[in-house]
Amino acid sequence: MSIDFVVLDFETANEKRASVCAVGLVLFRDGRVVEELTWLVSPPEHLAYFNPYNVQIHGITAEMVAGKPGFNEIWPEIRGIMSDQIVVAHNASFDMTVLKQLLDLYDLESSRIK
Repeated sequence: MSIDFVVLDFETANEKRASVCAVGLVLFRDGRVVEELTWLVSPPEHLAYFNPYNVQIHGITAEMVAGKPGFNEIWPEIRGIMSDQIVVAHNASFDMTVLKQLLDLYDLESSRIK
């Protein structure tokens, strides 16, 4: 029996969890990677400063996300991919907190995420 799942990863512009600047998803089916998706994201305006420490970790700068959609704009696609899937993250306490804060900030519906 194989388990299908989605791996979730967020990058943030600074120490605030809702300052997301990138999202990555990797879809696994039958134990194999079937798709890798990434989005650069404009952080919410009030959280849009880039801490040099965070930039050093992920290499994403303010210039790279200028003009990119906000999380609320890409959420319908991400939700559709993650809906009814097992979601896995390397640092789940971080990534799931980021997701929850973003959903609350933008008043978005999460649907069913395991």
